[in-house]
Amino acid sequence: MDLGVKGKAYALVGGTSGMGFETARILAAEGAKVALIGRKRERGETRARAIAEEFGADVRMYVADASLKGSVEAAIALVAADFGQLNGIAITSGVMQTRKTLLDVTDEEWDGYFQDHVMSTVRSCRAAIPHLIAAGGGTIATTAALSIRAMKPPLLGYATMKSAVVTLTKNIALTYGKQGIRANTVAPGFVAGESVNAIAEIAMKKYGLPRFEAISKAMQEEYHLHVALDRPGRPEELADLYAFLLSNRAAYMTGALINCDGGTQF
Repeated sequence: MDLGVKGKAYALVGGTSGMGFETARILAAEGAKVALIGRKRERGETRARAIAEEFGADVRMYVADASLKGSVEAAIALVAADFGQLNGIAITSGVMQTRKTLLDVTDEEWDGYFQDHVMSTVRSCRAAIPHLIAAGGGTIATTAALSIRAMKPPLLGYATMKSAVVTLTKNIALTYGKQGIRANTVAPGFVAGESVNAIAEIAMKKYGLPRFEAISKAMQEEYHLHVALDRPGRPEELADLYAFLLSNRAAYMTGALINCDGGTQF
């Protein structure tokens, strides 16, 4: 399927690993120009080179921490200047952090969640939107989580902030739709990406299984997630959805919240 992204420029906040990195690979394979925005320069530059060499694409790495004021804004300005335009942005960064319920989450931890999830998305979108408007319109894909629909008590801080991301994205869709901007949110389930490496190591030792099978068993037995497809997701499976939402193939889709969780919660 031709996604219609050839020659266009996309920024991926969190694009140096996991779902963001796999989305970058798809866009690069389709002929897009891609900016990986992440916190670790060495890893990011190595991965940008790998994609560029694999697909013969223009892929560059920009260092930024979206949880800090001014950081991702500067990176996005550079992306737009270097590529001459910006046509879309996806924000897949943000970690789960603590596993606590209301009486145990401190003010400092609440603020950490707020900066890492809500303000990272706010800053990224706020910086990108003027460039998208200048390009005649563009696309935004943000990231929520299955836990906003299938609440788990220890994920209070995480789920609360992910719910705010959904509201923010719907507001962007409504506010800037007339200027050609589409904005949608993906709600991933349990994904066996790099973010669960620690879980994978423990599970592989405990169950004596290969990485993916061990994560799947831990998902069921330790986290009690019963998924219709009976397995975790793979980053590249989520990436297919992000790339679709960023592309012309989703031209009449905006303001949507889309589950991609293997049937965790219907």
